[in-house]
Amino acid sequence: MKCCQCSSLAMYQVTVKNFPLCLDCYLKFSQIQQRELENHERMANFHMDEMSAVTGLPSLGPRFPARPLPVIVSGVRLNNISVNNSVVGTINTGSIGSVDQSISALVQCGAPNVAAAIKGLSEAVLQSSDLTPNQKNEIIESLSVLAKEAATPQDQRRNTVAAALLERATQITALANDVADICSKWWPVIAALFSGASNS
Repeated sequence: MKCCQCSSLAMYQVTVKNFPLCLDCYLKFSQIQQRELENHERMANFHMDEMSAVTGLPSLGPRFPARPLPVIVSGVRLNNISVNNSVVGTINTGSIGSVDQSISALVQCGAPNVAAAIKGLSEAVLQSSDLTPNQKNEIIESLSVLAKEAATPQDQRRNTVAAALLERATQITALANDVADICSKWWPVIAALFSGASNS
């Protein structure tokens, strides 16, 4: 089934009419929904403050907390991954942007543990002083593909491709002592996701 907005393969269905969307279009749709929700939250806070000002009484209900501002790295908007300024210019911002978008998709799909694994590994790799810039880029590019595959419905995942990338990425990170703890915690989470029967 094709996406109703482009020629890519559809992975999700949205609204009561079940419009088919691919990963990229679904991410845009989700971002619009998040923006609308944020506007509703701000408006609710405004109305509560307005009532408090009119009545002279303190606000009695809880407020929606302010949402953290996204990070912009070389023109790429990051909503999930924290990047230190010292690594800007040494990473493929396209890949890290793709990883960040897939994290949002994983959260939306109800896979917060996998999203946390991708986020934790990405941040650890980017901040590592034991990995070279080339090694960091290779791992981030691998995580970009793995994150997209993880956000794909299980029967459409390319497990063989993911397993090869996973093996290579774990070999590289095994050389870095400063990411050992994070890798031992999160690589198994991702590996378990692709441990089923392989698809190509």
